[in-house]
Amino acid sequence: MFAHISKWFQGDVALIQAANPLLVLSVILITGYIFNRLARKLHIPTVTCQILGGVVLGPYVLNLFVQNAYTSFVPITNFALGFIGLTIGSHLDFRKLHNAGRRIAFITLADAIITPVVVFFSLQLFTNVSLEASLLISAIAITTAPSSTLHIVREKRAKGIFTKTLLAVVALNNVITIVVFYTVYYFIYYITSTSHVGIVAIIIKPLLLLVESIIIGSVVGYAVIYFTEKRKTRVSFLVMVMMAVIITVGTAETLHLSGILSSLILGMVISNFSKNKNTLFGAFKDIETEVYTLFFVLAGTHLDFAAIKIAGSIGFVLILSRLFGKTVGSTLGAWLAGSTDTIKKWIGIALYPIAGVAIGLVLLIENNELLSIYSSEITSVVLTAVVVNELLGPILTGKALQKSGEVDKNRLRLMDFIQEEFIKVDMQSDNKWDALAELTEFMYKTHKCHEISLEKLKNSFIEREKQVSTGIGNNLAIPHAIIEGGPKIRCVIGISKKGIKFDAVDDKPVHIIFLIATPKEHYDRQHLQVLSNIAKIFGQHPHIKKQMLKANTPEEVFEILQTEEVEELNPFFED
Repeated sequence: MFAHISKWFQGDVALIQAANPLLVLSVILITGYIFNRLARKLHIPTVTCQILGGVVLGPYVLNLFVQNAYTSFVPITNFALGFIGLTIGSHLDFRKLHNAGRRIAFITLADAIITPVVVFFSLQLFTNVSLEASLLISAIAITTAPSSTLHIVREKRAKGIFTKTLLAVVALNNVITIVVFYTVYYFIYYITSTSHVGIVAIIIKPLLLLVESIIIGSVVGYAVIYFTEKRKTRVSFLVMVMMAVIITVGTAETLHLSGILSSLILGMVISNFSKNKNTLFGAFKDIETEVYTLFFVLAGTHLDFAAIKIAGSIGFVLILSRLFGKTVGSTLGAWLAGSTDTIKKWIGIALYPIAGVAIGLVLLIENNELLSIYSSEITSVVLTAVVVNELLGPILTGKALQKSGEVDKNRLRLMDFIQEEFIKVDMQSDNKWDALAELTEFMYKTHKCHEISLEKLKNSFIEREKQVSTGIGNNLAIPHAIIEGGPKIRCVIGISKKGIKFDAVDDKPVHIIFLIATPKEHYDRQHLQVLSNIAKIFGQHPHIKKQMLKANTPEEVFEILQTEEVEELNPFFED
C-alpha cells in the first residue's frame, strides 16, 4: 500500500485503481460545489472554475482515479449535452425572433463563412498540416460551445437583445457546423475511397442527416405536447422532459446522428408549439445545477494538456486564426445587418468557447477507418484549442455580456414587456381605429394570447377608447383595456413616423403608442404605476421621443429604452 502511495506521489499511478462509480460521482459533485464557491469568491465564471476542478481531479494534479473510471458517465454526459441542446433550442422561439431574423442570419452566416476560410488558409500558409486535415479542422472551428455559452448566460442572469442574439446565433451555428463538417467529411471520404467524387452523395448525405435529426426531435416534441395538452398525463413535467431528452439522444446516437442537434430541434418544437413551454423548460431548474456540475467537471478530467505539447505551434495557429475569424466574421455580419454598436463590438468575443461538439466530431474522424489516418494531425490540434478556449472562452463571453449591459436583467420588472419582439416601428395606419386594430393583431401574434380571441381583444380596446381618448398629448397615446384571464400585463409599442389622428388632448398627431392589456387580477397599483411611468418617461425626458422617432428598427428602439433614465422608471420587483 505504501509503495502504491509512493508511486501516486511521484505521479506514476492513480490513487484509487478500482473505484465504485457512486464514489466517483460523489467526488465529482463535491469538487463542483467547492469550485463553484471558489468561482464566486474570485469573481470568475463558474464553468471555468468547474473545468479547473476537473483538471485538479484528473491525471495532471491529484490523479485520484484511473481515467477509465470516468467512462461510465458517458451516458450522463450525453444526457447533459441533450439537455443543453434542448435549452439552446428553446431560445429559437419564432415569436421572439420575428423581427431579429436579419441580424441573426447575417451574423451566423458571416461567422460560418469567414471563420473556416481564415482557419483553412492559416493552416495551409503557416503549418505543414495536410489539405484534408485542414479542411476538417476548419469545419470544426465554426462551432461555438453551446454548453459554456448557456451556462454563462444563466449564471450572469443576462437578458436583452445581445443575449437573445448570442443564443440564437450559437444554436444556428452548431446546426451549420454539423452540416458543413459532414459535407467535408463525405467529400474526403469519397475521394479517399474511390477514384471519383460523388457530388450528389456529398450534398445529400449531410442534408439527410439534418432531416433525420429534425424528424426525431419533431416526433418526440409533438409527443410531449400531445401528452401534456391533449391527454393531460399525470406524469410530472420534469420526468416528461427527462424522458423526452433521453429518447431523443438515445435514438439519435443509435442511428449515428447528432444527439445535441436532435435535442435542439426538440427544444425548438416545444418552444414554438407548446402552451406549457414555460412549465416544461422550468421543470429542469431543480436539477440543472447538478447536470452542469457533472458535465463541466467531467470535461475538466478529460482535458489533455499533453495535446498542447504534441500540437506545438499548430494548435496556436488554430486558436489565433479562429479568434480572428470569429471576431471579423460576426462583426461584419452585425455591420451588414445594421445592428447596434454594442452587438458589433462584443458579439465576436462571445463566440470563442469551443468544446463538446468539436470533441464529438474529432472522435467521429478517429472512428472512421479511412479518415483515421488524419486523426493524429487533427486530434492534438483541436484539443489544444478546446483546452485554451474552455478555460478562457467563458471569461470572454462573460466580459461581453457585462459590456452589453444585460447582466442581472433576467428578473421580473414593472415593465417587463419592453422587449425587441414587442416593438413595431413601421405602423401604416392613418387613424386611431385602424391603429388599434393593427397593434391588437400585433399583440395577439407576439404575445400568443391563448386565453382570449382576437375579436374580443380588439373590442376591449375599442370600448375603452370610446369612453375617452387615450391620446395624452406630446405625440403619445396609451390605449389600455382590462381583459379576462392572462398571466401578466401585456404591451406592444407602435411607432408611426408620419403620425396618426388620435383625437389627442392637444390635437397633435400621435407618433408613439403603448397598447396595454391588463388581466383583471392584475388591475391594481401595478397597472396604474405602468401608465404613470410611461407618461413620466416622455414627459421628463423629451429627447427619448426624438430618438425613438429616428430609429429604423425595433433593435434601436430597445436600446433607447435601456438608457438610465428609463431604467429608473422600470424597477425590478426584487429590488
